[in-house]
Order: sequence, then C-alpha cells, then structure tokens
Amino acid sequence: MNNKKQEFDWQELKEIWINSAQTKKIHIQVSDLLNELKGKVSQFEKDSIKSDIGILKSSWIQTKSKVSQFEKDAINRDLVTLTRLLKRFLNLFKSGK
Repeated sequence: MNNKKQEFDWQELKEIWINSAQTKKIHIQVSDLLNELKGKVSQFEKDSIKSDIGILKSSWIQTKSKVSQFEKDAINRDLVTLTRLLKRFLNLFKSGK
C-alpha cells in the first residue's frame, strides 16, 4: 500500500468516526478507560515506558535503512488488514448498531 492510498484510507476513517452518532459516547468511554489505566500505572512503569520509547525511537532512526523489503511488505500488509478491520468497526457505529 502506498502512502497516498494509506493517507486516503485514514482520512476516510477519520470522517466516518467524526460523523458517527456514537462518537461522543465512545470518546467519553475511551477517556474514562485511559484515566483509569493511568491511575493504575505506577511511576516506575511510566518511567520504564518512557525509557523504552526513547530506545525504540533511537534504534528506529539507526536501523531505518536496514529494513528489508520483506519487512516493509509485511508492515504494509498489516496496515491494510488493520485499516480494513477499523473500517468495518467504524461502519458498525455509522449504521447505529
């Protein structure tokens, strides 16, 4: 999947999400879940996550050019699958089910 096609798909998903009758309800529920999760995470875990993200970012920058075509294709297939499933999910809310 090329970047323009992927960008178009995400824009389409964004529009479906925004126009869904359930968007506000879902947003509130997700916000509540995130707040609950944040309340249960210790400072040690938060620091570990920040550290891990920093390591991943720096290693991504260093290995970006070392990614094989096979890995790139696998990532693109995964993105296509996730996009398709997310569209189905959002269409359920769009139809009011």
